[in-house]
Formats: sequence, structure tokens, C-alpha cells
Amino acid sequence: MPKRERRPAPTRARYAWAETPARETEISVFRISAFALVLFALLSLLVGRLWYLQVLRGPSFREQANSNRQHPVRSVAPRGVITDFDGKPLVLNSAQFTVFVDPQALPKALAEREGVLDRLSDLVALPAADREELKKRAMARGSVPPIAVLENVNMHLLTRIDENRLYLPGVYADVEPVRRYPKGRFAAHILGHIGPIAEGELKSDKNRALGYVGGDFIGKDGIEKQYDQYLNGTEGSTRYEVDARMRRKRVLGVQKPVVGATLRSTLVSRVQEAAERGLNGRTGAAIAIDPRNGRIIALASYPTYDPNDFARRPLSRKKWDVMNDPKTAPLVNRAIAAAEPPGSTFKIVTSAAGLATGKINSYTHYFCNGGMNLGGWRKGCHGSHGSVALERALAISCDVYYYQTGMSVGMTDFAKWGAYFGVGEEPGIDLPHAQKGRFPTPAWKAVMAPKFGNPDTTWYAGDTANVSIGQGDVLMTPLQVAQLSAAIASGGKVYKPYSVEEARDINGKVVYRAEPKVLHDLPLSEEHIRRIAQGLRAVVVSGTSRTAAIPGIAVAGKSGTAEKKDRKRGQNTTLAWFTCYAPYEDPRIAICILLYSEKGRGNLHGGSDAAPIAREMMAAYLKPITPATQEPAKRMARR
Repeated sequence: MPKRERRPAPTRARYAWAETPARETEISVFRISAFALVLFALLSLLVGRLWYLQVLRGPSFREQANSNRQHPVRSVAPRGVITDFDGKPLVLNSAQFTVFVDPQALPKALAEREGVLDRLSDLVALPAADREELKKRAMARGSVPPIAVLENVNMHLLTRIDENRLYLPGVYADVEPVRRYPKGRFAAHILGHIGPIAEGELKSDKNRALGYVGGDFIGKDGIEKQYDQYLNGTEGSTRYEVDARMRRKRVLGVQKPVVGATLRSTLVSRVQEAAERGLNGRTGAAIAIDPRNGRIIALASYPTYDPNDFARRPLSRKKWDVMNDPKTAPLVNRAIAAAEPPGSTFKIVTSAAGLATGKINSYTHYFCNGGMNLGGWRKGCHGSHGSVALERALAISCDVYYYQTGMSVGMTDFAKWGAYFGVGEEPGIDLPHAQKGRFPTPAWKAVMAPKFGNPDTTWYAGDTANVSIGQGDVLMTPLQVAQLSAAIASGGKVYKPYSVEEARDINGKVVYRAEPKVLHDLPLSEEHIRRIAQGLRAVVVSGTSRTAAIPGIAVAGKSGTAEKKDRKRGQNTTLAWFTCYAPYEDPRIAICILLYSEKGRGNLHGGSDAAPIAREMMAAYLKPITPATQEPAKRMARR
């Protein structure tokens, strides 16, 4: 039997671990534990960071991501409509396509951004000056609102922009409301106009609260300015999903803008038409108010302008120069801002002061021989009227009678009565740029005479005489002169004038309503008021203003003619005034007309030139055309 070969027994040297000393084994376990601990720490940090990013900051980052994915585009709200007193629209809105550049959506790289602006400028054929202005605004740092590049864009250009939209990131066309004045120049000075908001206006807390940003249109004058907070609507917004290059992918949400409130003005269109027809290209103003509450029935000023010119960007330099011509000043609302010597219409104030102070009564007579001597100077009158009392003095406008009355009253009491009637006081009208006029006094002359180049600061009797007949340094606006006759018509009350009756929001809720307010309550007795009223009635019946008479309607009024040196025109200007109220027994309208003499057309007179305009305005208000009265006129025209 073969002998088995004996295999050697395995030795411990064949196994590495068996040869490792105990100390080395212990070190390996330590290393493993340390590695596990580091790994655990790293994992803990990673989990903590994930928790911070996903849980703690997750909503914030999610909002930021959505913000980067979404791009809101602001929608301008249409301004509110303005109507006349009967609800007929005077100011509306229309829509147009406008091309905008959104600086926030332009490429970040300056070269790319400039390239987009150049491509757009070439596409819409922008002039060189407009190109530079666009770049200046679009390249500015900070948050810049969308910039209107071109208005009233036609469909052909819109199509071309849409075809190139991949190469025009940040450029878009949108529908924009445009202010529209359908009657053009009609009632321009009371309605006012809008225009791009100025930097100074943007700093106003009130305007910021209303949501205005650069490039918006804001009320600049008239009702548009004074009631801007009601006319301005609430802006809307459209959210778009955009890609990394800010190109629009789809609409995510729309918040529609809310139109501003509808304003019902106090204007009566037929009376306004009569006023503008009466001025008929003559420099001057016409205003009519309701003596019972101060409501403005009509307000016209000439030269005038078309507010539609301001409703678009930009206003041409040529039109701007015409509107700022100091010789014509079409932007000036002469009805409330032209403070001029009121002439004999001021005799209403002098009559009231004389009666109230007891210096004259109904039977006080002064003799007029064509003038009177004052300190070696001859103060003339336009006629020799003989012995005159109050009623006849008003009817024939005797200057001598009022010289005597004014000097007997004295300037201290006279100044008080000027203030009672609002002369030199804020008129309180709800329209901008209204002047308060001036009632000169000895103290005023002492301060102001040197400023006017007159070293003589002494107050003379002749100064008082000048004030008594509305000449010299006394100044009033047509609005203030209208309030003279309105004060007598209302029994001694001077009401605060206002141009807007009410404002209603889009739901028809009244958000504003005017409340009549008495500014001055004249300290005149009923008897004194009646005496002055009788004199004013005599002016139209038998005096200087018979051209104001209307068959079937009793009219009371006062004409006046004044002179001043017009430095802007380089000539002496004659001012023709007329103020009145009607019906005499139950007054419902008070009017003032002011006309300036034109070069080469001769002098004007209040009774012959201004009074007929007032007559047509009164007839339009008190005798409105109805179908019954209009039909016979048509039949007569066909004959």
C-alpha cells in the first residue's frame, strides 16, 4: 500500500492579520471610527444645508425662481370721463398701440443691449436725436419703467416688430389709453390738459401714492389737474412666463386696470358755446356763475389752444413756441388769471362802501360839470351830468359822483369793503393759477412804489379817486368782477366758485360732491342792496348798457372801460368790461365779460362791445332752444 505524503500544517504566517501585532489592530479600528465620524459630520452638514435650502429658505428661493421665470408688464388705467352739467361727454379716452422698451428685460451685456436698441431704432426709423435719448434712458442704472418709443403704431409696423421679436428682447407693443377732447378747443381753459409727469411731480408723496411712474400722463391744468386724484385710475398688470433671454412664452395672469372716476362738471354747454362764439377771436374772457351757489356755468378765454396737442408724445417745438408766445399767451386762463383795472364795474364796491358807512344815501347828490380839481390836477368825467344821485350815477357811470364818494369814505374803510367783496383775496376757486387781484392802500404804495420806479410814496387824494372808479393800481380778474354782480344778486352773499359738481366711481358710487360755501357775507342792509340793484337795473334800461337788454327778461348790469399800458404788446390797451345778472327778480346767472382792444381795431367800450356777448349767454341759459322754438326758425329759414 503506497505511503501517503504528509502535507505540512498551515502556519499562521499565511494570514496577514495573524501576523499583525495587537497595537496595529487597535490603530486600524481608530482610523475606521474617525473616518466614520468625519463621514457622519459631512453628511450632517449636507443634510443641514439641504434642510436650510429646501425647508427654511425654500419658499423664498421658490418665489425668486418664479420671479425669474415671470415678468410683469404694467397696464396704464384710462382716466375718468369728464361731462358737462347735463351729462354730455366733454373728455373721453381712445386706444392706440404704442411700442415700448422695458429696460429691465433688455440683455444684461451692454453690447447686446445697445444692439437691441439700434435694431429697434432702425425698424421704426427713429430720428437721430430720439435714438440718443432712447439710449440714454434705457442704459441708465437703477429701476427704469418701460419707455414709450412710438405712439399710434399701425398694423404694418406691429407685424414687423412681431416678426423680429426673437431679436428684440425687452421690446413690446401694447394698447395704451389716449386722452381725447372730441370738441377740440371747446372749454379748454376750464377742462385743462394732461402731459408727461415731470421729475418734480414724481417726488410728490401724493403722486407716488396714486401710482404714478416716469412716462405717465398727469393732469397739468384745469379740472384735469385739480381733480387728478379722482380722474386717475388704478393700474393693472399682465404676468408673462419668460425664458432666460426674457422672451415671452405665455400669459400667466392678468389684473385689469380700473378706470378713473367720471366727473360731472358744472358747465352748461349751450352757454359755453355762446361765450366762445361771442369772443370770436377777440382777446378776452367770459365767465358765468350761479349767484345762488357759486357754480361755474361757463368759462372761456381767448386766445385758446387744443388740449389734444398735449395728449400725445411729444409736443412739437413749433407748437410749444406758439403756446408760450407772451404776446398771445393762449395757455393763460384770463377768466381767473388776468388781473386788470376793472374800470367802472368797481363802482359797485364804491356804492356799497358809501351806503354802509353812511357817507351817501339814495338822496345824496353831487354836481358833475365834467370833472373836478384835486390838488392842482383835473380829474375828468366822460360827460357833464349835472346834479346826480346814486341810481342815476350808476346808470350813466358818472365819475365825479364816485370821486366824491370814495374820498368821503376814506381809504381805511374803503379797503375793508374791498376785502368784503374779495378784492385782493384768494378767490377760492377749484382751478389752478387763479389770481387774487389787488386793492391798493397807502401802506401798499409806501412799499411798492419804489419797486415800480416811483420814488414818491405819498398817498394822494387822486389815488383814492382812481381807486373809486376802478382805475390806477386796483386790479381784479373777470371772476372777481362777476362776483360783484353775483353778490348783489344773492342778497349780499359771495359764494366760493366751483367747476365740478360730483365724481362717481366705476360702480356709480359718489366719491365727491360739491357743497356750496359762503366766502363773504356783506354787512349790507337789504335796503342798501336794493338801492344798488335798482341802479344796476337802470344801467340796462336807460343807461350805458342798453345793448344787454333781452325781451321778456329783466337784466341788471354795469359796464366799464379802463386803460393800461401793455408792455408785452408795446401799446396802451383799452379794456372793455361788462358784468350783469338775470333775471332781475329771481337771479340765476351772473356774468362778466372782458375784452382787450386790438391794434388797428380802435378802442372798445363795455356797453357796446362786451354787453352783447353777455346778452347771448344769458339768452342761451334762460331761453334755451327747444324743439318748439327751433321749428319755427327752420320754417323761416326755408322761406
